[in-house]
Amino acid sequence: MNKLTGTLLYVQLNKPTKAFFEAGAAKKPDEWKASVAIVDEDVIDDFDAYCKTVGAKVSVKKVKSAEFKATYKVDAPEGAGKNLWVVTLRKSTELGKTGRAVPDQYKPKVFEKIKDILVDVTNTKLPANGSIGSISIDEFTRDNGTSSMYLKNVLVTEMIEYVQEESEVYIPGNEFSEEAPIAAEKPKVRAEAVTKAEKPKVRAATKPKSSEEMDDDVPF
Repeated sequence: MNKLTGTLLYVQLNKPTKAFFEAGAAKKPDEWKASVAIVDEDVIDDFDAYCKTVGAKVSVKKVKSAEFKATYKVDAPEGAGKNLWVVTLRKSTELGKTGRAVPDQYKPKVFEKIKDILVDVTNTKLPANGSIGSISIDEFTRDNGTSSMYLKNVLVTEMIEYVQEESEVYIPGNEFSEEAPIAAEKPKVRAEAVTKAEKPKVRAATKPKSSEEMDDDVPF
């Protein structure tokens, strides 16, 4: 099984996020991650069975349809029964335990299908929860026969583009905006820091030159 198709959730491939680690455990590198909601229980059963045969651990969360919107801020997918399942796949920004960054060609990307053409929109569009598409899976098999399932790429077939609301833009001091408009304060110059030598010289007023004297100043 190399991909899962359904309702996309929390697709974060434009920039890595902090990886979760338990208190006292070693800190993990940042990661890319994306989730997909599956309504077909047979698909989840097959995926779960396959993961068990290869010893892979994957995050699969069972969610009640009635509670889906409160958690993910979008309606439950069409065709959902009493329950649905959210599968989350991740990929570290580092190669194993080497500490080396993942090369650009192996970084997960977001593709949008536009008129049967795949367009890389990783850094130009952010799919919002509720978009429809597929998450491809990169399976890594170890020498002992066990495997790990990693996020490979995301394909969006029905894009709902996330647009940041104005209220989400952080403005320092915005909580006081009702008291007075917010403006940047001009830097103050300390008077004692200006010495006599630094003070601009003021030229004494002089008598205007006559037209004949002005002609003498022309450099031609």
